[in-house]
Amino acid sequence: MDGFFTVTARPNDRACARLGLAVSLKVTGNAVARNRLRRIVRDSFRLHQHMLPAADIVVAARPRVREASGEHLRASLAGLWKKVAKQCAGSSAS
Repeated sequence: MDGFFTVTARPNDRACARLGLAVSLKVTGNAVARNRLRRIVRDSFRLHQHMLPAADIVVAARPRVREASGEHLRASLAGLWKKVAKQCAGSSAS
């Protein structure tokens, strides 16, 4: 979790990571902003999918995404993908 997103991950029985989105109208403001945010999250997931474990990942937007630039959102997501990969690798090793 950071100021822009909350990420929840659970291991799955598939060979790849899957993405779920929770982006509400209340958080983003309107449909255009909501769809823009969804595109940013899906594109970031696509670019980082190779490093993610087999897990179901849900990304929920937080109210601060309204004033954030696309660059800040992409940087935030890149950090969150690394955190998910690290935590899932640590939990599977134990």
